[in-house]
Amino acid sequence: MNGLSQNQRDQILSAFNNRGKIAAVKLYKDWMNCSLLEAKNAVEAIEHEAKIGEVSQPAPPDSVESDRAMDQVDQAIARGKKLEAVKLYRQRSGKSLAESKAFVESRMEQSRSTSAESTSHPAAVDSQRSGCFSVLLLFASLTGLCCISGLIAIIIRE
Repeated sequence: MNGLSQNQRDQILSAFNNRGKIAAVKLYKDWMNCSLLEAKNAVEAIEHEAKIGEVSQPAPPDSVESDRAMDQVDQAIARGKKLEAVKLYRQRSGKSLAESKAFVESRMEQSRSTSAESTSHPAAVDSQRSGCFSVLLLFASLTGLCCISGLIAIIIRE
């Protein structure tokens, strides 16, 4: 639960126990400004940890190791290896399976929206098309050159 204080955890558990799961999810979603699915998964993880009595906070890794770990997670996502990305994130962060899955899914959504933005940008589309156009133009030029040289050869023979 990224950024939650113990007091916030206790409030979420209290909301869960007194008013139900929906109230706890809404509370988490409002605090963390995340998607409904992420909030639901996180609340379920908080509830599960409370049931088994294992609310653990692993020591934060140094930033270089953390960056390397996130690069590995991002590479797994880029290759379409969601399970591998969840496993890597879970090992590095010490988070629960539900939290790790929610994190990886949010990263996947971010990368999808980023790639959609880059392909919808006019300059990106133009640069993608210019490669094909250049090849077609080169092909047409070579074809025309061959035709002209063939005609010249015919004229010279006559």
